Amino acid sequence: MTITNYRTTVERFTPPSSSKEPQIAELTTKKKVGTYVQLSNVRGESISHIEKMTHPLTEPSGTDYFSPYMISLLGESTLLAFAEKALQAPRKRLLDSLGIDDSQQNQRQHKLRSDYTAISRFYSTPPAPITLNGSPFVEQEPTTPYFSHQKIITPDFGIYRNSPGSHKPNLFNCGFRDDSEIFYDDAPIKQLQKHNYDIHSRETDLRADGKALNKAHYFIEMMEYLTNRGHPKDFVVQNSLESSSDKNTPHFQYIPNDTPLPVFAHTPGRTDNLEACLLDWHLPSVWKRIDLQQPDWQESAKYLQYKCQELLDQHHISTTPVFRKMEDSKMDIYLIFKKNCSDIWNMTQEDIQLVPGWLESCGIFIANSPKAEAFNNKGAQDYYATYRVTAEHIEIINGIFEI
Repeated sequence: MTITNYRTTVERFTPPSSSKEPQIAELTTKKKVGTYVQLSNVRGESISHIEKMTHPLTEPSGTDYFSPYMISLLGESTLLAFAEKALQAPRKRLLDSLGIDDSQQNQRQHKLRSDYTAISRFYSTPPAPITLNGSPFVEQEPTTPYFSHQKIITPDFGIYRNSPGSHKPNLFNCGFRDDSEIFYDDAPIKQLQKHNYDIHSRETDLRADGKALNKAHYFIEMMEYLTNRGHPKDFVVQNSLESSSDKNTPHFQYIPNDTPLPVFAHTPGRTDNLEACLLDWHLPSVWKRIDLQQPDWQESAKYLQYKCQELLDQHHISTTPVFRKMEDSKMDIYLIFKKNCSDIWNMTQEDIQLVPGWLESCGIFIANSPKAEAFNNKGAQDYYATYRVTAEHIEIINGIFEI
């Protein structure tokens, strides 16, 4: 069997059943070992698994001096072997002067070839560049999606890699000597090191000082993405920061094909009403419908985002925003609120670890997960009660959204 996608770990999807109540669901069947490349087995370390998933990293190894990005650019095995010799040359000269053999050479070269295979397979399909709200983003398939054709959308942190001023070297200027197909000029390898250093420095700066945390600052981008790329009943969603498995890359997710989340079954019956209302749901949730044909729809979205930030800053209440495309240029917005797990709530470490993510907040628990076990043992009412804000805070929510 020819494997065309080494990236995803999922072989088959099983949609959840339609229900008004939260449920435990086994959404996916995993591929057999050997038919995918585990992200943890790809060279490189990052505090963000989404960053590593998106493109080869630029942090060089202290052993062979290659970064995953350098390996991906070198690619061809003969050129890769030449580059390894070029980068190890100073160390080899030192060992030779001391009369010491390079006992690690074979092991180092074997690992380099193995890493090249994993990198070339995992990153064979690069993310698709898109523009949202005038800024560069990328769209890609998650390694472990919950739903068929699910996408993850992030700001483009790789913009410098192909920019006109990046000065990416032409590695085949290493040249061949006569007809022997042996590379001899190592200058482009040195240029590659410098190019990698420059990109690494710029990308590190993009993420410095908490500038790349997964904060709910993308309402316009989420709605624009769904408007341009989605179909009726498709939705986009962003995890709140405290429940994000990756807190260090801003991201939201696109779920197509009218997936029946239980929270959607609590949408008000009068769908012609555009006023905000509080849903009858286990976590306090505000529903509002926006007409995208109205010229002020962006201002309405910015206002909602501002109010959600106000709840977080002043009352320690986080928001899980869900946007669902409807017919006739309408957009349903679900804002699901819960405790943000800060010290003010006096939550146990176990409660913090079991905090509902976007999927659990919307009523779906992944079978055999710790959160599903807690939900099964406690029941819906007690599980959600741990994260539900007080009646006083619900009154504050009602006041902010004029319900």
